[in-house]
Amino acid sequence: MKDEFVFKPYGKSELGQMYVKNPLSRRAALEWINHEIASYPGLLTRLRELGYHRKQRMFTIAQVRAIVDAIGEP
Repeated sequence: MKDEFVFKPYGKSELGQMYVKNPLSRRAALEWINHEIASYPGLLTRLRELGYHRKQRMFTIAQVRAIVDAIGEP
């Protein structure tokens, strides 16, 4: 049985690693999450409405919810 996803603040690479099983590195996971944010229609706009800026290191709970709403649970 799959564990239920917990909505809490996550580091950007930490959340990326949850989506990308066995990434080559934390950097690869970070690049993946940045690519997904840019690729999903409306996601970057929604994140910016929630205070997101590209250089932040952590996602807030609200930002994590927006990502999961767009991409799905890891």
